[in-house]
Amino acid sequence: MNSAAVMDLASSPHAMVLPVPPGGVEVAEGFWADRMRVMRTHGLERQFEQCELTGRLRNFERAAGRLEDEFEGRYYNDSDVYKWLEAASYALARAPSAALKARVDGVIESVAAAQRPDGYINTYFSGSRTSWRYRNLTDEHELYCMGHLIQAGVAHRRSTGVDRLFEVVVRVADHICATFGPESRPEPDGHPGIELALVELARETGNPAYLRQAVFFLDQRGADPPNLSGLHYHQDHAPVREQCDADGHSVRLTYLAAAMADAAIDTGEAELLEASVRLWESAYERRAYVTGGLGSRYQGEAFGADYELPNDRAYAETCAAVGGIFWNARLLAATGDARYADWLETALYNGALVGVSPDGGAYFYANPLAADPQPTPDDQQGLHSSGAQQTVGGHQRQPWYDTACCPPNIARLLLSLPGYAYGVSAGALWVHQYVPGRVEAVLPDGDSMTLRIATRYPWDGDVELVVEDAPDGPVELRLRIPSWADGASLEVEETREPVEPGLYAIIQRVWSAGATVRLRLPMDVRLVASHPRVQANTGRAAISRGPLIYCIEAADHPESNVDALVLGPDSNLRARVEPDLLGGLTTIRGSAGVAVQNRSDELYARFDGAKPRLTGSTALTAIPYFAWANRAPGAMRVWIPYVDG
Repeated sequence: MNSAAVMDLASSPHAMVLPVPPGGVEVAEGFWADRMRVMRTHGLERQFEQCELTGRLRNFERAAGRLEDEFEGRYYNDSDVYKWLEAASYALARAPSAALKARVDGVIESVAAAQRPDGYINTYFSGSRTSWRYRNLTDEHELYCMGHLIQAGVAHRRSTGVDRLFEVVVRVADHICATFGPESRPEPDGHPGIELALVELARETGNPAYLRQAVFFLDQRGADPPNLSGLHYHQDHAPVREQCDADGHSVRLTYLAAAMADAAIDTGEAELLEASVRLWESAYERRAYVTGGLGSRYQGEAFGADYELPNDRAYAETCAAVGGIFWNARLLAATGDARYADWLETALYNGALVGVSPDGGAYFYANPLAADPQPTPDDQQGLHSSGAQQTVGGHQRQPWYDTACCPPNIARLLLSLPGYAYGVSAGALWVHQYVPGRVEAVLPDGDSMTLRIATRYPWDGDVELVVEDAPDGPVELRLRIPSWADGASLEVEETREPVEPGLYAIIQRVWSAGATVRLRLPMDVRLVASHPRVQANTGRAAISRGPLIYCIEAADHPESNVDALVLGPDSNLRARVEPDLLGGLTTIRGSAGVAVQNRSDELYARFDGAKPRLTGSTALTAIPYFAWANRAPGAMRVWIPYVDG
């Protein structure tokens, strides 16, 4: 009760690092505490209102026979209610609220009333559509929706200790196991999600049938003849153990590959884990944006080819970044490899966090790395195909979407965030993410260790960890040194310890109460270059500081075209703390050259070394990428032309 763990690996025999449950993590005031509080007190309220306004909640009343109106919305809308329930459950575990509890209890009763006697539940396939059940698993998301319901039920039980929703989801899972199998129906769902849910339900119940069912669904992809479409879009082009490239729909791939790693943690099957790692290397070494965003094509919300990373046409759906965080967390648990914690951090602070406004009430579906005030017709078409919305004035945040997967997805991520910060293994406490507060971790042998962490990360790189309690014997403290942190230093009681960026620094000793560890991560402003095969970024640089990627926005440059701004060795970029800007930000200030625009009325001009001609300089302000589009509509750029001399 009150653990609210997303992954409970305590009984998983092949996990290398077990997450510390959120119940053992106190998040103090600061960056993440503020965002979690806003989501808990404002974001969940707005999302609930949207579920009411759009008929998502009424659909359950119809399915229960309490209303006679027609179904409202899209056939997968139940999943948004389930993700809201999961997020709200995490919120209740952190800060009990009578009002939120009453709403959660009311939604649970509606869900329970809509469940059919055989355990099936989907409000679209009810009433006159009951005979349509499972008619088109490739496209109609039934198992995907029930997967989110199962995850909500597990989260609610762990958060509150109440079994009401959990009883519903066990009946759902038993129905699925009875319906799908080698002797009955071999199909998986076109949108993965049920697999992750069944693995976690197996952990919660101790029933191995659910784990076997999850692996069964994984094994149905890539069959000959195909069980789904046979297409890359559905990750159905090859058996999962043979897949090598991150292809097709980006969100579906992240959920599928996360489930492969998750199942491998419990089964020990090396082939599943190796395939998940291969897909990860394809996604994050050759097809990921510098923000941790995934999915470069509007068409099919899909991955592109290697190094195909356009900026203005980046789809980089918020859900793909969230799914990537789930994936990285599972590979980190399976291997203890710091590269997964690094990319988890990058996606968390940039590709995912950009998906929600500072007040928790407005969202992005797609997250380009360059945007203009007016969308092109193709932009409109691409966004419409996903259910996203575009407005006059260009890429702007919305309070909701026709396809509203992203708002409750970012909510459940933020409200479960403490569960991604720390881990334990035999004789070791791991610090994956630097979050101020306190962690009380129970090691696998039953001993406990308590740390208090003080930091202003990500704005400041100084981290102080003070031991409050520790076992009598030696314990390793493993601190992740981010791959960007060249020049990091580590001291333990005035003794310097070696560190290497991209690895965990390991300090082993018998700890006493009051022992202090000081980690200093350099927060210099850095310029990032793309791989030379990323054609969109040739001759350009991105600004970064700590884990944050920055961008320039028209709101800070009212007298300049952002496309005319050029960085150079004399830009003199410096960090500036601005407590009154968008709830408090550290911006980057400096100067930029101003390039000549429209040098000729001719389509082609004389080649002059491919360097822009500069007419002077102007002040430049860069803000964190996650904070853009919260003021006036306008252009934005992450990658900025750079001229060396």
